[in-house]
Amino acid sequence: MRLTSTTPIPPEAEQSSQAAPARRAGEGRLVAVFGPHADLADRVREAAWAARERRAQLVLLARPARGWIDALQGAADDAVLEQLAIRHRAACTAFDRAERLGDALKAVLADGPATVLCGPVRSAPWGAGLSRAEAETVASAAAAQGAPLIKTERADPQRHTKWTAPEWRLDQSRPWYHDYVLSAFAVSLAAILVQWLDRFVPPDNLAMIFLTAVIYSASVYGFAGALFASVFSLLLYDYFFLPPRFSFEFGSPQKVLMLIIFLVVSVITSNLAGGLRAQARRAEKQATEARALFELTRDIAVARDRADIFEAIVERVQDIFEARCALLAPDKSASPGPDGSRARSASLQVEYPRDAALTTEEIEAARTAFGSGKPAGVGTDFHAEVRSYMQPLVTSEEAVGVLVLTGVSAETVRAAEFKGLIESICRIAGIAVERTLRAREIENARVLAQTEGLRSALLSAISHDFGTPLASVIGSASSLLSYGTTYTPEVTRELLQTILEEAERLNRFVKNVLQMNKLESGVLAPRLQWADVGDLISTALDACHRRLQNHEIYVDIADRLPLAHIDFVLMETVLVNLLDNAAKYAPRDTDIQITARQSGSDIVIDVADQGRGIAAEELGAVFDKFYRAKHRDRTVPGTGLGLAICKGIVEAHGGTVEALSEGLGHGTTMRVRLPVRTPDAAAVAEV
Repeated sequence: MRLTSTTPIPPEAEQSSQAAPARRAGEGRLVAVFGPHADLADRVREAAWAARERRAQLVLLARPARGWIDALQGAADDAVLEQLAIRHRAACTAFDRAERLGDALKAVLADGPATVLCGPVRSAPWGAGLSRAEAETVASAAAAQGAPLIKTERADPQRHTKWTAPEWRLDQSRPWYHDYVLSAFAVSLAAILVQWLDRFVPPDNLAMIFLTAVIYSASVYGFAGALFASVFSLLLYDYFFLPPRFSFEFGSPQKVLMLIIFLVVSVITSNLAGGLRAQARRAEKQATEARALFELTRDIAVARDRADIFEAIVERVQDIFEARCALLAPDKSASPGPDGSRARSASLQVEYPRDAALTTEEIEAARTAFGSGKPAGVGTDFHAEVRSYMQPLVTSEEAVGVLVLTGVSAETVRAAEFKGLIESICRIAGIAVERTLRAREIENARVLAQTEGLRSALLSAISHDFGTPLASVIGSASSLLSYGTTYTPEVTRELLQTILEEAERLNRFVKNVLQMNKLESGVLAPRLQWADVGDLISTALDACHRRLQNHEIYVDIADRLPLAHIDFVLMETVLVNLLDNAAKYAPRDTDIQITARQSGSDIVIDVADQGRGIAAEELGAVFDKFYRAKHRDRTVPGTGLGLAICKGIVEAHGGTVEALSEGLGHGTTMRVRLPVRTPDAAAVAEV
């Protein structure tokens, strides 16, 4: 079903870009009006497609079959209309005359903005489709409500007719004399066969053999060859086989009747053969178009981004139409939506191929097509002087690009087959481009939301976890300055101890933030050296002994443990962070156990505490940045970066770190796995 909008399209690009948003506005519903027609199911399905493209609700107004003429034409009855409405999720209203149609349209259009689609109009009172009065009623109601009107093509009265005019020649690719020479050869063979059978069969009964040659010519070469075969057969039959032989006499009724029969058979046979040949050509063409659309869809499906989609579209269109093709799209920085239509139209640029050279006139025609959503260039009503054809890629909301075809003629552009295929290709391409635009918007929104979340978490951590130690430092220092002479040595020492501890705490926070920044930027690279795991654990315990003074520490290091190839300072930071977490989240006077052993090809270091544990669904999340800040865990100080830093450092060494817990109230074990590597003799001696 070819849709033709009655909304006038301004020829200038600027006016087109202003008119396009107005046409797109208010398309909340698509009201489709159809009369009795044998193809009503197909037309309703195509109307449903158009409604989905506009993201509109389909409303169906149809006249069901009422009389015997409608029944003979295969029109749908009320039950079929109800099934179509259910299948396409449409609201359906039946009418029986133009007055009822007008009332139904007014009621539907009064509910809100809508677009009206007028079905085919019948060309004769006994034809299929809407009557002229009904079509005028639809147009008047749409104009009265200011609703856009879309008209379909006139109902084709010949579509379901078996008879068509016989084709003069079925194969136009061969020379004109080819049909006559081979038809004469077929008639000559028939004459030879008649000459051989003449001694056994009376001549009056041998005319059917010549009729076979006529049928052959009609079915293979068309009406021209069949007409020639008919006359040639009659001449041979009369001259050689009918008395008086070797003379031409055409006055007998038998010969006239025979010629008439030959001609009638020729017309009928050539008509049937031409119809079958045309049907075969249409089927072949449809198969070619379907294969082209399938290949385009396949190429688009595997495309990674918009550039790959553009390349697939251009390459496939060039193969189908055998013409040079280029694709233009607005600059990515241009404002989308109705308010930025003019800017987007003005920013059109060649996307693929990049070396395509377009003239100023072609660019202007492309802008007109982009702004209006209608084709421009050769064979169209706009910029017809341009030798290229411009077809916009239009989505449900706006145009996203323009396809430029160079090397197609005006006759090709005006052909219905070309329009149907190029519109299908551009519809698929537009949907694919729209999908990439929406995916990019979703990704940008996700990144923005993630960035905002991290920023909020960082500000929350800094404002609270940095503010508390700063307040303690400032309070202790101001007390010493103001009343230091009145304090006893024990109080002075306690205040100085508080200042030192809070300053160290601040130092850890700052180091964590800096190390996290280095890890994400890729600046932090391990300086590997051979080290003893026992020395690594002892150094980490010494670094945080003050924080572990309220816990019992148990260390279990397996004998003959291999040397670890690590950055000693970074791995010390890992163990210090793990021990600090264990001390913070485990109650006072509980045990913290450190074990180191070899498991297969890994060195495994476990730091286990008797704290509150971690729920099973949160075991993987504890290594995310600002995890505790996200969950508003304010009972324990910290920025939520320690475990994220541990994970980054361990993975930089080629190892893994994981959290193990049997659930809340059962404690937590942090397990670090480092790959075992074999040092050479010099490395062992150095250690």
